[in-house]
Amino acid sequence: MPVPGLATAQVDIPMLLLWLAGAGAAGACLRYGVDRLVHRLFPTSLPVGILAVNLSGSLFIGLLFGALAAGTGMDGMQGAGGIHPEYHSLWLTLSVGFAGSYTTFSGWMVQTVELLEAGDLKDAFWNLFLSILPGLLLTLAGIQIGLRL
Repeated sequence: MPVPGLATAQVDIPMLLLWLAGAGAAGACLRYGVDRLVHRLFPTSLPVGILAVNLSGSLFIGLLFGALAAGTGMDGMQGAGGIHPEYHSLWLTLSVGFAGSYTTFSGWMVQTVELLEAGDLKDAFWNLFLSILPGLLLTLAGIQIGLRL
């Protein structure tokens, strides 16, 4: 699982910043692509593209955390402190860089406000409800699966 330049307890800050930038660019591009694809496949007033992005990102971050915390004696529920020190830079790159740019809280909130301003209270409610509870459950499931990888 080690990645050259990333799987080390000693953090090379310039190298980490390069990895963060690359992972961030990849996450942003993937977010745009998934959002557009989901909107084409499921045309609705509900912002299903960002919903799909945020839910898949929740599962991803849970899987990542569980996999990188495995073997540390942590139960996977203690924050980034549960990441094996050898993989801390990899965790930062994929959680902050990739997942941080892939998922979007601000975009989700803007879309919810737009629904509210349009008077679409039902879709605004569903946008919030379908993001929060499933996102939490997918993160928890991902952690448990990742711990077993």
